[in-house]
Amino acid sequence: MQSDEVIWQVINQHFCSYKVKTPTGNFCRNEYNVSGLCNRQSCPLANSRYATIREQNGIIYLYMKTPERAHTPAKMWERVKLSKNYAEALARIDKELLYWPNFLIHKCKQRLTKVTQYLIKMRKLKLKERPQLVGIKKKIERRERTRERKAESAARLEKAIEKELIDRLKSKAYGDAPLNVNEEIWRKVLEEKDLQAEDDETSEEEEEEEEEEGEMEGEVRLHLR
Repeated sequence: MQSDEVIWQVINQHFCSYKVKTPTGNFCRNEYNVSGLCNRQSCPLANSRYATIREQNGIIYLYMKTPERAHTPAKMWERVKLSKNYAEALARIDKELLYWPNFLIHKCKQRLTKVTQYLIKMRKLKLKERPQLVGIKKKIERRERTRERKAESAARLEKAIEKELIDRLKSKAYGDAPLNVNEEIWRKVLEEKDLQAEDDETSEEEEEEEEEEGEMEGEVRLHLR
């Protein structure tokens, strides 16, 4: 038979891989620890009779360990599924831990409350619509930025070449009918010439109308005199 007091003396005074020492106190990383503290009552290794609450895939279980199963480590923990109803789960804990220490019953109920609260919060968060975060590798992101920068510089160069070519075509540096010019660029030049010609015609018509109006006003003034 194992002696709980001897196990605790070894764990407490020598070494325990689950113990975490901090300036405020000692904590336990064992997954079966019901309170998370490293002390005599909460230690799952130094208590042959122990109970705790665990959650797996949204389902809450009550785990119990008794001295009768100490010789079979694979079957040491008995697992009991608890109801999703909080009141029924509390009643089931009271039923399974009827003659157990009050400390374990109280801590199991506390842990059940905490687990139930964060499961409710998880369900609420799943119902909310949140932006989906997509991971981007730094190498790919850097490659895309380099491609964008090169494409932008190439577009600026193309625009500058097109502008220079249009200016030369306007000044007739290549004659009236250049052979190696893109048809779209030549069409742009012709359209701009047509627009300029229309603007000149409209301006001439406006000037003629203004002159006629001035002459009519002069004649009206002579008649009035």
